[in-house]
Amino acid sequence: MSKTNLYSTGQRWLSNTEGELGLGIVTSVDFRTIEVLFPAANDSRLYTKNDAPLTRFTLSVGDVAKSADGWQLAITEVLEQDGLLIYSGIREDDKSDALLPETQLDHSLQIDKPEQRLFNLQLDSPKWFDLRLASWQQRHSHATSPVCGLTGARISLIPHQLYIASEVATRYAPRVLLADEVGLGKTIEAALIIHQQLLTHRAQRVLIVVPDSLVHQWLVEMLRRVNLAFSLFDESRWEAMTDDDNELAENPFDSEQLVLCSTSFLTASEKRLQACAKAGWDLVVVDEAHHLVWSEDSPSEAYRAVELLSAHTKGLVLLTATPDQLGHESHFARLRLLDPDRFYDYAAFLEEEKQYSALADAVLPLLSNDTLAQEDIERLQTLAPEVLAHHPTVDTPAQRDALLHQLIDCHGTGRLLFRNRRANIEGFPQRHLFAHPLPAETGDYNLRVQWLIEHVEQLKPEKVLLICQHAETAIALGETLRTKTGIRYTVFHEGMSIVERDKSAHYFADPEQGAQIMLCSEIGSEGRNFQFAHNLVLFDLPESPDLLEQRIGRLDRIGQTKDVNIHVPFVPNSRQATLLKWYHDGLNAFEETCPTGRAVSDKLGDVLEKALNNPADATLVNQLVDESHALNSTLKAQLEAGRDRLLELSASGLHRVDPLLDAIVEQDTSPVLARLMGRLFDAIGVQQEERDSETFILTPTETMVNHLPGLDPDGMTVTYRRNTATALEHVHFLSWDHPLVHSALDTVLLDVHGKSAMGFMADLSLPKGAYWVEAVFLLQVNAPAELQVDRYLPPTPIRVVIDANGQACDLTFDVTRKVPRKMAKQLIGALQTPIEHYLATAKQRAHQIANQCQHDALVLMNTQVGGEVQRLRDLRQTNPSVRESEIVYFEQQQAALSQLLKDADIHLDAVRVVINNP
Repeated sequence: MSKTNLYSTGQRWLSNTEGELGLGIVTSVDFRTIEVLFPAANDSRLYTKNDAPLTRFTLSVGDVAKSADGWQLAITEVLEQDGLLIYSGIREDDKSDALLPETQLDHSLQIDKPEQRLFNLQLDSPKWFDLRLASWQQRHSHATSPVCGLTGARISLIPHQLYIASEVATRYAPRVLLADEVGLGKTIEAALIIHQQLLTHRAQRVLIVVPDSLVHQWLVEMLRRVNLAFSLFDESRWEAMTDDDNELAENPFDSEQLVLCSTSFLTASEKRLQACAKAGWDLVVVDEAHHLVWSEDSPSEAYRAVELLSAHTKGLVLLTATPDQLGHESHFARLRLLDPDRFYDYAAFLEEEKQYSALADAVLPLLSNDTLAQEDIERLQTLAPEVLAHHPTVDTPAQRDALLHQLIDCHGTGRLLFRNRRANIEGFPQRHLFAHPLPAETGDYNLRVQWLIEHVEQLKPEKVLLICQHAETAIALGETLRTKTGIRYTVFHEGMSIVERDKSAHYFADPEQGAQIMLCSEIGSEGRNFQFAHNLVLFDLPESPDLLEQRIGRLDRIGQTKDVNIHVPFVPNSRQATLLKWYHDGLNAFEETCPTGRAVSDKLGDVLEKALNNPADATLVNQLVDESHALNSTLKAQLEAGRDRLLELSASGLHRVDPLLDAIVEQDTSPVLARLMGRLFDAIGVQQEERDSETFILTPTETMVNHLPGLDPDGMTVTYRRNTATALEHVHFLSWDHPLVHSALDTVLLDVHGKSAMGFMADLSLPKGAYWVEAVFLLQVNAPAELQVDRYLPPTPIRVVIDANGQACDLTFDVTRKVPRKMAKQLIGALQTPIEHYLATAKQRAHQIANQCQHDALVLMNTQVGGEVQRLRDLRQTNPSVRESEIVYFEQQQAALSQLLKDADIHLDAVRVVINNP
C-alpha cells in the first residue's frame, strides 16, 4: 500500500471511519473539497481535503485484484498514468495477460490482510480483537473435545443412551440395530448418532424412514432435540417435483441433504424407491424395524425396500424395541440387512448363538468381579482362546475388567446389536394395575363406556391416555364424550393426517387448556411419548404381549415422574376378562415388563385361543394361567442366565461411559460459553435481556453488524442450562453444538472484525509510552471434511507478543481504550517499519510453536486412528461383524491425515498494537 495527498478523479480510497461503505471512487475535486462515491453502499461523501478520513487503496505485485465484472487478476506489475493506477497481470479464469484500471475494481472489496488493515488505519475496537482471539480459542477447544456433537442435545444425561450414541457415532458408516426395550430412548440414541455424525463430518447426507404415524413426531423431535431441520418427502412434494408424466428431470432426493419420509411413501412406487436408493446416502435410519417381515421365500415390501437402501448406503441404523416380535427368523433377517456377508444362513446363525450362551455362562464370575477359578479359566480358554492369550493373568480387578471388555468386543453380535433391559436401568416408575369389574347387565361395550365417563370425571384434572384397538372405537368414544359430558377430549387415530395427529397430541399435552383425555387407536401405542400423563386406560386388551408392553410404554418411560396407573374395565367371564387374568396372573405383564411374553404366547397359542373362545370355562382359563405362569418363570430364568449377558454389558457401557458423562457435566457447568456469548451478542448487536436467573430473551437491534442465521427476528428465549431446556420445550438450549452459537462465531471469524486494532492499556508498573505488537497466527490445514482433521488439528490460534526491543514476551493486556484516529495515523506513520520487522519476528516464533502443535497432532492421530486400525484387525480375527471396508477406511484416513498434518501452515489472522498510557 502507498499513500498520496494528490487526489484525482477516478482514484480509489477507503473510509477510515466507515469501512462498511466499501471501496470509494473520487468523483470530483476542487481546491477545498473532494467528493467520493461509494457504489457498494450507493452513497457519497463530501470531505475537506486537508483532513479527509481517507486512505488511498493500492494493490501490490503478488496480490489478487477482483474486477467489477467478477474476474480476478494476479498482479505482476503496477503502472501509474495521470494519477491513476493500472494493474497488469494474468487473469485467473483463462490465464491470459490483462490490464485492470483501478476505476474498474470491485466496489465491495475489503482489505482482509491484518497488516494491510493496520497500516491503512482500518482499525477496529480493541474488544473485537479480544473477541476474535477468544472465539478461535473456544472453537479449537470444542472441536477437539470428546463430547463434540453429544453435548448439545436437549436431553437428560442418561448413561446408556450416551454410551450407545458415542460408541456408534464414532464409527465409519455404522451399521447397527438399536433394540433397547420400550421406554429406554432409542429415538434419542438415533438422534445423537445422526447429530454427531453430521457435526464431525462422518456423514453429510442422512435419510430417516419411519411408519406413517411417526413421520411428524420424528420431524419435530430432530429439530427439538438436536436442531436438525429435516425435509419431509411425501406425495405432495413428490408430485411437485415431477412432471405430468411422472418423469424425473433429476433425482428429487438429490435436492436435500437431510430427508425424512414414510415407509409406505417408498413402497408405493418402484420408481420412487429406485430414485431414493440411488441418491447416495451416508446414513439411513429406519424406525420400528420389527415391521420388516421376512421369510426366505417371501420378504415383505417394506423389507425389500430397506434391503435395497441397505445395499446402496454406507451406514444403516435400525430401531426396534421388540427384535423377536415377529419371530426369531425375522430378527435374523434384520441382522442380515446390516451384514449380509456374515448373516447369510439362518441355521448357521442359530448354531452360532449357542456359543453366545455358553460364553455368557463362563463370564458370570467376571460380572461380579470375582476371582476366576481354574475351571472358569479352562472354560474360557476353550471358548475364546485368542482373547485369553492377551490376558495371561487375571488376578486383579483391573485385569478381570480388561478381559471382560475384550470378550464383549470380540464375541457375539455386540458390534451390531445394542439392547438394554429395563431391569438393568434405574429411573423407571412403579406400575400399578387397577382392574375394574363391571356388572354383566347390558352389553360389554356400553358398560365400559359408562364406566369410562364416571372414572374420567373422578380423575379430574389428571390426564388420561386411553388406547383401544380400532379407530372406529376411538371416534365413537369421542362422540359419546362430546354429547354426554363436558370432558375435554381429543382423538388420535390412523384416519387423521400427520398434522392433525400432531395437533391432537399437542392439545393433550397442554397442561392448562388442553384435553383431559386422549382417545387413541392402536396407532398410539408405537413411538409416541405421553409421559406427562400417568393414568392409562386399556379400553380393550391386545392379544399380543409385545403390543401390551408398547401400550404401557407410552407412559412408562425414563423421565416419568409418577407411578403409572393402568386401568382395565372388564365384564366377568368375557374375552377381556380372560386376557386380563392371563396377562396379570400368568405373565405379570401389567406391573412388570415381560420380555418372555411372546415366547409364552407362541408356545401356548392353542391353549390361549381355547380359553379366549370359552371365557366362562374356569378350568380352561385356570389351565392357561397356570401353564403360562410356569413357562414364563422357566423362560425368565433362562433369560436371566442367557446368551445376551455379554450383549447387555456391551450396550450399557459398564463404567466406560463415566469419563464421557464427566466431560459433558463439566462443560454444562462451565460459565465460559455464557460469558463468551454475552460478549458476542453485545458486539454483534443482539440484545440479551435477562428473563429470569436461567433464561434470556435475544432480540436483534438496529445496530446489528450482520445477519445472524438462526436468530428469530421477533426474538427468542434461550438458556444455557440443560435442566431448564429439558423442562421448557419452547426455550432454546444454547451449547457449543447449537447452530446459533456457530453462526455467532462465524460472524466474527469469517469477517474482518478484530483483524487489526490499536489500543491503550494502563499499567503503572510498566514504562509510559512503551508499546507491544500482539499478533495472532492461525495454524490451519485444508482438507476434505470427511477426513475429520479438526479432531486433531482444527484452526489453531497462536498468540505471540513482541516488545519494542523486538523480543518475544509473555504478557497479557487489558486494553481499555481505542487510540484516537489522528493519533493512530501519526503512530502508524512513525512505527510502520519497526512493526513490519516485529511481525516477521513474531512469525518465526509462531512457526516454532506450530511445529510442536503439528507434532502433537500427528502423535494423537496415529495413536487414535492407528490404534483403532490395530484393534479392528485383531477383532476381525474373532468377530466377523467387523467389515474390511471399515478397516480400509481408517487406514486411508491415517495415511491422508499424516500428510495433511505435516503440510499445515500458519498465516497472520489478527494484529494489535498496544501502548501503555497510565
